[in-house]
Amino acid sequence: MSDLVTKLMDFGFTKTDALVYINLLKNGRASGYKIAKEISLSRSSVYSSIDNLYNNGYIFLSDGDTKEYEAKSPELIFNQIEKKTVENIGILKKELSKMMLQEEKEFVYNLTGYENSVQKAKELINQAEVEIYMNADFRLDEYHDEICNAIERGVRIIGFSFNRIEKPHEKMEFFSRSDELETLYPSHRFMLVVDMAQALIFSHRDETKGLYTNNRLMVKMTAEHIHNDIYLTEFHKNSQLEAIRINTIHEQTNDMVMDDQKLTKNKKA
Repeated sequence: MSDLVTKLMDFGFTKTDALVYINLLKNGRASGYKIAKEISLSRSSVYSSIDNLYNNGYIFLSDGDTKEYEAKSPELIFNQIEKKTVENIGILKKELSKMMLQEEKEFVYNLTGYENSVQKAKELINQAEVEIYMNADFRLDEYHDEICNAIERGVRIIGFSFNRIEKPHEKMEFFSRSDELETLYPSHRFMLVVDMAQALIFSHRDETKGLYTNNRLMVKMTAEHIHNDIYLTEFHKNSQLEAIRINTIHEQTNDMVMDDQKLTKNKKA
């Protein structure tokens, strides 16, 4: 008996609810007064449980001069409970998932190692739903399947590189500062923005280091960097102006700038 009461309590019954329901199930139709006498509890607590059970649809109220109650069959009750539980689980999953997405915490993760960085880039490309911006001098066949699959599911992909690199899919929009094919491998830099929500940046020189973030400012700055490279490229192609250098620490220590200067000197020589 006590075991049955405990199990019913697991399904939302109070202890008194369970005792009242079991009593009606065993003894059939009865008044509140009779039930209270049978289970040796106060009439007020029994009538409170009767209200709970009736409101939950677990007992019937019979017609007549005296209010009498009758238990619904366990099969009917647990069909009701099962249906309600499944519906509530569905609602909770949906609503709590929305809350989790809205309250996703900001993060900035450091990355080390070439394979780790490439794998994270592939994961982000696979997750993309709307747009990808990419700035790289990498051979993109490393990401061939991911890029092609993203484009086939409707994702717009815009790429940039200083020298021309082969694109994996004809629908990929690609811009390059030079029409010469990139030959300087292993590649040195990679920047990726996915759906203006996440960014991945890494450098592959003497060692591979980078970061992965959903920080809104860093995502926006990375996206702006890629856009500005494209805008500047198109400006230079339609202008006779030479590249401007302002002799800063950044220029003097930037590997990409130094590479560019070496190529320019070699061409002039």
